[in-house]
Amino acid sequence: MSDTALLISQVGYGLRGFVRNARGMVFTVVMPVVLLLLFNSIFSGSTLFNGLEVPVANYFTPGIVAYSIMLAGYSSLLISVVTARERGIIKRFRGTPMPAWIYLMSLILQSIVTVAVTVMILVGMGLVFYHLRLDAQGLLGLAVYTVLGTAAMCALGLAFTGVATTADSASAIGPFSAISLAFISGVFIPVSQLPDWLRDVGRLFPLAHLANGLQSAFIVKDSTGLRLEDVGVLAIWAVIAGVVAVRTFRWEPQGR
Repeated sequence: MSDTALLISQVGYGLRGFVRNARGMVFTVVMPVVLLLLFNSIFSGSTLFNGLEVPVANYFTPGIVAYSIMLAGYSSLLISVVTARERGIIKRFRGTPMPAWIYLMSLILQSIVTVAVTVMILVGMGLVFYHLRLDAQGLLGLAVYTVLGTAAMCALGLAFTGVATTADSASAIGPFSAISLAFISGVFIPVSQLPDWLRDVGRLFPLAHLANGLQSAFIVKDSTGLRLEDVGVLAIWAVIAGVVAVRTFRWEPQGR
């Protein structure tokens, strides 16, 4: 069997296991849907976005989409890789005829598939219930930011496997950092309501630029939302985190 066939088979096996994993499904797929419904039910009226007054539902929906990309691409991947490494699964694969990189790549592709499915669910809900705009320009922006955001978040997830030496530490680092960034990146709280210094801190990280780009793509009329700053920061984070991941990734368990 070719490496490609092995990879496809391993991805399918991983996805079946993920669907049967209640914890993974709840925190990666179900939670963004629940957050979308809660935020858009609790908050009403309008908020400011880049000087425009927009319905809060149209603001929060793309923000939750960005947050879901971080959950699946960064937090979930970090936990999955560290758990597999510390259980010796990746190490054991290195002793089998199947290359170990196939198992690792299958986890990355599993995250990508999860991101794609979750984004489609959330965008669909936004179109049906909250009247999001989705023309050709908005669709282009959604596609570009989803790809760039997923690349940056997956690279970050792999980079942080060098910091998290146990499955417990990965389970703490991933969700905690994702939630913390969501508060200062315009996901849970509109950027216009944040102090200037906190807004500046948030813009150092990729989630703020992913959220801002998606919000621009869906809110601003006749716009893709593709701004050089947002695209550039996401690309820089993806490259830097990718380099760090390559240099620091370990196949052997680190927590013993």
